[in-house]
Amino acid sequence: MFKSLLTKAGILLTIFSSGASAEPQVWLAKDNQRQFVLMGSIHVGSDALYPLPDAFNRYWPQANGLILEANIQKPFSMPPIDEAHVSRKLLPPSDIRTLRDLAAQLKLSPFSLLESPPWLTAMHLQMAQSLKFGLTPDKGIDQVVFNLAQQETVPIFELEGIEAQFRLLSSLPDHGLNLLQTTLNEWPLLEQEMACLLSAWQQGNSAVLTELSQQVALSDETEQHLLIQRNYNWAKQLTTSPQYQKGTFLVVVGAYHMMGEEGLPALLQKHGFNVQQINNAQPATCQSGIAKTPSDNLP
Repeated sequence: MFKSLLTKAGILLTIFSSGASAEPQVWLAKDNQRQFVLMGSIHVGSDALYPLPDAFNRYWPQANGLILEANIQKPFSMPPIDEAHVSRKLLPPSDIRTLRDLAAQLKLSPFSLLESPPWLTAMHLQMAQSLKFGLTPDKGIDQVVFNLAQQETVPIFELEGIEAQFRLLSSLPDHGLNLLQTTLNEWPLLEQEMACLLSAWQQGNSAVLTELSQQVALSDETEQHLLIQRNYNWAKQLTTSPQYQKGTFLVVVGAYHMMGEEGLPALLQKHGFNVQQINNAQPATCQSGIAKTPSDNLP
């Protein structure tokens, strides 16, 4: 699942203490009138991911709003599907065979997968992989903090919305063909690293997260669409939108959006915010063992 709206990124700026307690990273970005408390999300999860870090939870009583990628309760419409751009017509025969094999393993309909655009086929496969590992959207960090905000009557804001995310995916180069082919061709590697991903996120280990994200490679153009352009757009919204000009806001977006010189904490720092990590982390207990593949050399 982590390659759907999460993708590879650069090196995280924060250095960690090896003796600290294990928990996800939390950042505080402040200027004279406002502060953003930032935490990266895993979009699917299980009970093992909780409780959330104290460094994040202690800001709930003073929060003026929770900022998410999307308000998951807003109605939305799927973009229309163009029959000329479904997976069956864009994938080469070898990838179609791989897709059929995966569909059989996951007990999914190969017809439905082949008649969907590549970006949607990739999402179906990645969700099936998550369910196989016992991970569900209702235990994802986004859903849990959304529910908590509703219980505590904290206003909920969205940076783009589900419908905008679908438009983004449908506008990917070749309708998301690179995303689907990466999912198909690196499926065994994604399965091997899923448990490591969760452990690295939960223990706040940026080095392992960075290595995992770099090993499963998308094309630069796809990465620009899914990660970097969105980071710049979100940083602009946080710094210029009228509703965020004063107060304390909790910000929860996909974990890889927090990483690197073009990650959200670093971009806020470039906008003049004082940014620091406000909790500790320790090395994850897993090791990334993905071997380099030819797709790592994509332009």
